[in-house]
Amino acid sequence: MVKTVKFVRVGVVLCAVALVAAACSSSSTASSKPASSGGTGGTAASTTPIPVNVELYSGSFYTYLADLAQVQGFYAKNGLDATMLNITGGGAVAFSALASGSADIAMGDLPLAGPFIQKGVALTAVSGAVSSGWEIVGAKGTTVPTSFPDSIRALAGKNVGVVALGTSSYYYLKELVAAAGMSPTSINYVAIGGTPAAAAAALASDRVAAALVTPDLAYYFTNVLHQQLIFNYNDPASLKSAGGLWKTRIGKSGGYMWATDAWISSHPGGVQRYQLAMEEADVWMHNPSNLPKVLSDLSAQQNLPSFATGAAQKPYFESILPYVISYVPAGSAPAIRNFWVQAGLLPTSFPSPSTYFSSTISTSSAQVVANVAKAGQAKLGTTAS
Repeated sequence: MVKTVKFVRVGVVLCAVALVAAACSSSSTASSKPASSGGTGGTAASTTPIPVNVELYSGSFYTYLADLAQVQGFYAKNGLDATMLNITGGGAVAFSALASGSADIAMGDLPLAGPFIQKGVALTAVSGAVSSGWEIVGAKGTTVPTSFPDSIRALAGKNVGVVALGTSSYYYLKELVAAAGMSPTSINYVAIGGTPAAAAAALASDRVAAALVTPDLAYYFTNVLHQQLIFNYNDPASLKSAGGLWKTRIGKSGGYMWATDAWISSHPGGVQRYQLAMEEADVWMHNPSNLPKVLSDLSAQQNLPSFATGAAQKPYFESILPYVISYVPAGSAPAIRNFWVQAGLLPTSFPSPSTYFSSTISTSSAQVVANVAKAGQAKLGTTAS
């Protein structure tokens, strides 16, 4: 069941629905927060389904896994009675719903979840969702050098779009400007909002010379409109060239599915069921033989962008697919936590991942595939990324 729900916005918008991409992720060490009793993989469903309200960002690849887990019946197979809530107001609205108890699980990154945790909202990251980050795209007619740091230095004195001042996108740009050897104030940070339409409008006008956009929008601007990709925060070579804090993010991912501790404590074993459902959706989604069905399902759910129709669906989806993962690479959680503390978005007193990260999140694609096979679902596929 899919419901379109508009929640009342509470507090400051900390991040776009697009989230930070590279994310806040996992450590599988014994110090990580145990999500609930029971082991990983092969979780059997009991005779009584566990109710769970899962939030989706309609039209966004950030919740493709959560959506397909429902559409393909993986939630039901694992004993979860899932109600899907379509969120139209962005990540801050989704997490406000978690805080109010009107939702149980939502997708986000640490800059989005962190301020809620600081305010005493008990949340636990229970699954991976995506491994992707921002990309800087030039406006039509904007041309800069093709390599860092010259590409960023060429933006000195220009307007560059971010979701809003103080959001993760702002800090991503500010830290990259510093890495290029410039004063963080040498460019003009312009708040353009978090919707795709807002980013497109800002880039199509003279308002900004470049903007941070999500990978799906970057695909549109660079492959459909042929505008310049200036910096890709998802690319290891680009992060290595930036060095410093950016180098620490290589191989670390971070959009998670966060559950309220109230839901976790009320439903022992629910986390493991949820993790396995996401892992099964992950393996099924990455099986090339399932591509036509995946595209059909996403199209029926109106989760493909308007520019990805007909023959354009496949190349677009293949550009996004590597970012959709249910696992979180080992060591990500402390690395990402430290990144945001050093960047100044979170205070030095922010708790360690052991207090907000499930110890049963898989940390590699091989582990995901093994868990799915252990559950008797080897037929779904042989890869998770």
